[in-house]
Amino acid sequence: MLKRFSTRRKIGFTQLSDPDSKIIRAFGVLDEEQQPGSFGHGIAHPIIFVVDKNGVVRARFSEGFYMQRPDIDQVLDAVRQLPAAP
Repeated sequence: MLKRFSTRRKIGFTQLSDPDSKIIRAFGVLDEEQQPGSFGHGIAHPIIFVVDKNGVVRARFSEGFYMQRPDIDQVLDAVRQLPAAP
């Protein structure tokens, strides 16, 4: 289903399917307020990770409510602070 969605929407980056929320739990972003059986059960809070070339998380941006998003200038500043690739 994810492959079909990606193709139909012409998404040009790799997507991850996490049906058991294992990765979401490992990153500590599972929305615990969503009860089993509800539409939102097993989903993550909206979050942006800034990751360096070695896979180290250098910044994490999240808000308390799913419709809130971090200020894009703050995110871009964190990206600009990453060391340049060789």
